[in-house]
Amino acid sequence: MTNAFEKFVEKAVQQIEGNQEEKDDLYEELMVHLEMSKNEWMEQGLSEKEAEAKAMEHFGNEVEVGEQIQQAMFPLRKEMMRVLATVSIIFSIAIYLVQLFDEGDAYILWLVLSMVVSTFLFIFSIQSFAFLNRRLWMNSLLVLHIAIYLFGLLLTTGIMDTALSTPLFITASFIILLAIILIYRTTIHDYMESDHPLPTHAKWLHILNMTAGVGVIGFVLFFLWGILVMTGMLSPSMIIPLIPLLVWIILYIMQMNLIRKRRKKVAFILAIFPLAIIFIILWYFSVIFTGL
Repeated sequence: MTNAFEKFVEKAVQQIEGNQEEKDDLYEELMVHLEMSKNEWMEQGLSEKEAEAKAMEHFGNEVEVGEQIQQAMFPLRKEMMRVLATVSIIFSIAIYLVQLFDEGDAYILWLVLSMVVSTFLFIFSIQSFAFLNRRLWMNSLLVLHIAIYLFGLLLTTGIMDTALSTPLFITASFIILLAIILIYRTTIHDYMESDHPLPTHAKWLHILNMTAGVGVIGFVLFFLWGILVMTGMLSPSMIIPLIPLLVWIILYIMQMNLIRKRRKKVAFILAIFPLAIIFIILWYFSVIFTGL
C-alpha cells in the first residue's frame, strides 16, 4: 500500500461522520479498491506510478468521494441542515423586524449571533473541511444554535400581536426540534465506537445529558431573559442563572470519565440527577399555573 493511496483514502474518510469502526472498515475497503484498480492498470502495461495515478484519477476526487459516501450513510443529513439554516436565517430577520417596527425595540446582538451561527451551519451543509473534526464542530454549532433559538422562542412570547407571535413561535419550535433531531441522530450513531469500553452505555449517557442540557439551557435563558426584562440592562446578577449550566457541564464530564472506568451505576445516577431536578421544577410550575 502506497503513501499516495493512504493520503487519498484518509482525506476521503475524513468527510465521514460515522463511528470509528465504520471509518476503519471504509478505509480498508477503499484501499482494496485502489489496489485492485492499480493492478488492473499495471496489467495493461502502465508503470507502478502511472497505475497509481490512474487508479486515483479513475476513482475521483477524494473529498467528493467522501461526501458521496457520507450522503449514502446519512441520507437527507445535508438537506436537513440546509433547511435548518435557511429557516433560522429567515426567522431571525423576521422577528428582528417585527420587534423593531411593531414593538419599537429589537435585540441587535441576538440577531448577529443567530445569523452568524445559522450561516456557519449552512456553510457546513454545503462545504466539507478536511482539517476539522466535522462531527464535533457540527454538534457544537447545533448546541449553540439551540441555545440561541430558545432565547428567540422567548422573544416571540413578548410580541403582543398574536397574528405575528403565533407563526413565529411555531417556526422557532420547529427550528429547535430539528436541531435536536440532528444532534440525537449523530449521537445515537456515533457513540457505538468499538474502542470504547462500554459503547452502548456511553451512547445512552450522551442522550440523557443532551436531554437534560436542553432543559437546563432553556431554564437559564428564561431567567436571563427575565432579568433583562426587569432591569433593562446587563447586570452581574445574570451570572447566577449560569450556575446550573456550569454544574451540568461538570456532571457531564464526570460521567464520561466514570463510564470509561466502567463505573456505570455512579455515572447513570449523575446523569439522572439533573433530569430529576428539571422534572421537579416543571412539576412545581405546573402546580402554580394550574392550581392543582
